[in-house]
Amino acid sequence: MKKFIEKNLNKFNIGLIVLIAIAPLLLCFNSNLWFDEAYSVGLVRQPWGNLFISAINDVHPILYYVLLKLYSLIFGDSVIALRIFSVIPVVILAIFSFVKIRKEFGDRVSFNFNLLLLILPVTMHYGSQIRMYSLAMLFVVITAVYAYLAYKNNKKKDWVIFAIASICSAYTHYFALFTIGIINILLLFFIIKEKKELKKRWFIYAVIQIILYIPGILIFLLQATRVAGGFWISVNYPDIITQIIEFFFLDSINSGLPSIFGLFIVIYMILRVHKLYLEDRKKIRPVTIALTTAGLVILVTLLISFVRAVFIPRYMLPMLGLFIFAFAYVLSIEKSRLIKIIICVGLISLTIWNGITLWNKSYSAENKVPIDAVKSEIQPNDIFVYTTVGPSSTMALEFKDNQQYFYNKDNWTVEKAYGAFAPQMKIINTLEEIENYTGRIWVIDDGNTNMYDYINEMEGTTLIKEQENYYHPFSGDTFKIALFQKD
Repeated sequence: MKKFIEKNLNKFNIGLIVLIAIAPLLLCFNSNLWFDEAYSVGLVRQPWGNLFISAINDVHPILYYVLLKLYSLIFGDSVIALRIFSVIPVVILAIFSFVKIRKEFGDRVSFNFNLLLLILPVTMHYGSQIRMYSLAMLFVVITAVYAYLAYKNNKKKDWVIFAIASICSAYTHYFALFTIGIINILLLFFIIKEKKELKKRWFIYAVIQIILYIPGILIFLLQATRVAGGFWISVNYPDIITQIIEFFFLDSINSGLPSIFGLFIVIYMILRVHKLYLEDRKKIRPVTIALTTAGLVILVTLLISFVRAVFIPRYMLPMLGLFIFAFAYVLSIEKSRLIKIIICVGLISLTIWNGITLWNKSYSAENKVPIDAVKSEIQPNDIFVYTTVGPSSTMALEFKDNQQYFYNKDNWTVEKAYGAFAPQMKIINTLEEIENYTGRIWVIDDGNTNMYDYINEMEGTTLIKEQENYYHPFSGDTFKIALFQKD
């Protein structure tokens, strides 16, 4: 059996690529959204000029939005079509593993890489979300592999691809930017230590990267100053350590078991890598560099978060490919069949559990109830008023012909960024415009807002439809919907 598997390993690997393409697709055929996805959809549906203005004033780099817009010009901007775009980088990454990682690190490493890519709980989820995480993961892995090849072979082609992938990473997600920054620094470290003749070439391509990223630096500085007016991230110590350990295994599962399993994987990796390092530090170097890179990104951003919170576990996703590579490499030389069985059974069980949970949330009929409740009574001249970005984003995309007002009571600097929901959504900092309005007002609250109280206490308003609560399983939001008449 073992000989049969070894002989046909590449065929099984191709089978994995097919399954990797299918698994996230299972969650793509629904039109439910949470706020970040709604933002991506709204942005892509804007004209190019509005897209750039809003994206530049968002909190992420712009490359993903640009590529998604180009894709939508060919395949349409339906929610389902846009979801499928996120599957493409995952499939390309699996093919890259089969073509490039297999060539450089062996059949087993490539097979394990794709197996882990398939059975990690987060892959199916973020491979079907209308966000930039799968794209960032792809670019970071290509950057890391070609940094290794540039160091190993010093071929111009490798340096060029390394630089291009590095820039694409930086323009896709800021944690990808941090990651490729550390990759560049570690590459220089080993060049100075062992291959000083490559210093000139490193500096040439470093300068090229910096020049090409000058617009990105300007956008980053603009976003950094604007986001200070409305920053939502918080880091709770020491809870964040548990969240980091469990993130890739927990995803949508509400249980402590992924934390236990994650701790087991962390301990296993530390012990195995330490043992392999003592045996042959050069042989295990690709693994130690991959883990060191990811570890430094997490450490540095956690330290920064003592001053300004910038870290949430989801932002580790651009580095997921590095973790998968290190894990795959270690498993390829693991001799204990029991360990392999425990890891595979554990991951497959968590993935099935997570997949069923996500399926139920994605395709629950309950998701349509709040939208249908409004559709059944909406009139052409009705307006919407809300203070929450969760349910409001869904309403803004669903009811494009009704004027909508986002009451920015906390004075967040979101006016330009929320142009993604223009022209139907207007940002207001006072309720003066609502006070002077005559007609029907839909009030959309969630569990943390009190727009209902503002309108109910406003002179001349009469309650037509008492506030009703609707749970939206896909986003986890609570829609509190009421209807007023303003005379």
